[in-house]
Amino acid sequence: MPYEAGPFSEAHLYLQWGGKLPGNEQWSCGMRLYGTPGTAVADAATLLDDMTSPLSTFHEAANSHIASTAKLSFIKLNAIGTDGQYIEDTTNQTILADLAGGASAGAAHPNQVALVVSLTTGFSRGPAHRGRFYMPLPVIPVASDGLVSDSDRDQVQVTAAALLAGINATNATWKVGVFSRKLGAPGRRAVTGVEVGRVLDTQRRRRRSLVEGY
Repeated sequence: MPYEAGPFSEAHLYLQWGGKLPGNEQWSCGMRLYGTPGTAVADAATLLDDMTSPLSTFHEAANSHIASTAKLSFIKLNAIGTDGQYIEDTTNQTILADLAGGASAGAAHPNQVALVVSLTTGFSRGPAHRGRFYMPLPVIPVASDGLVSDSDRDQVQVTAAALLAGINATNATWKVGVFSRKLGAPGRRAVTGVEVGRVLDTQRRRRRSLVEGY
């Protein structure tokens, strides 16, 4: 059956972070958190500041291998209704001073190249069994086999796992989850781990403002 979007199973929080790339391009990543739906609006406002430390630590860590030209410029945390829209008309947002990625000099890739961090739930199939976000501008060389090294992959996995733990530690109620809004079968599962692979990926939306120079 083809996928068709319906309502979410519950109100929740959407955590988004991102910023600037070379050439006036932009990047962003996001996670959803489940908790007590009735407190989503109030908790989104109070928990926003707590998200700054784990996200900035992850972005600036050398072992995250994020290029210094990828800037972390904002963090948002907002309550999302079952219809997928912001519950409030306003946005909870923290503006940061364009924090540079912490990777040392190395292999440079175009803006649209990304490294995927997969959010695992302990389930291998079914709605909400797996999520992901696309890290910006990985400074990781690609070998002749087209893959990044085991050691570089493992370093990113460790910092990504620390990010997950840091976000989950900000509050006893709200935890990172994977949501599915498949029509007729919405679902939500707790994220129990992270995986990182050896194949670099792409996000074409991160290359749409560069002016070509023929």
